[in-house]
Amino acid sequence: MKIKSALAALLAGLSLSVAQAASISLSGTTTATVGQSFSLDVALLQPFDGERAGDELLAFGMGLSFDTSLLALTGVSLAEGWADDSALTGVVLSGSAFPGVADAGQASLRLATLSFKVLGAGSASIGLFSDDAAGNLNHGLIYLMAPTLDVQAGHSLALSVPEPASLALMLAGLAGVGLMARRQRG
Repeated sequence: MKIKSALAALLAGLSLSVAQAASISLSGTTTATVGQSFSLDVALLQPFDGERAGDELLAFGMGLSFDTSLLALTGVSLAEGWADDSALTGVVLSGSAFPGVADAGQASLRLATLSFKVLGAGSASIGLFSDDAAGNLNHGLIYLMAPTLDVQAGHSLALSVPEPASLALMLAGLAGVGLMARRQRG
């Protein structure tokens, strides 16, 4: 019975440390219309959780997945302080900082902004992934002292076609404003 209690306490402790692990967040709009452009911020939450306290984040590398019939990637802008390494690594979202970003108790650390254009209507998912376990040394969160950390994140959007009735109503309103302005001048 004591062994079961000790095992349960050990498993509970492990689950707490996993819950506090660094993770990637994609944040931004959840709806967009065809022809519209939008951006998503990529942030690292709890970059120096208890396992990496006092360490430095040197680099990151993540692949990007999305339906190219619904979305087009129009830009990747790294946050200030990060050098764009995508041409060197062949990884879409890849950056480094030397010296690295030190642990200053940050709750989050912005890494980049992804820009997209909506090409079609439907449900879209955008995913970020790293796979250091597969031997890609350019993937993951790369720390000075701690092992490389694999990460995954996703973001869902509802993509729609602009409603013709709304467009017609807006054009009628603009025409009315133009007529009123013309009458006031004349």
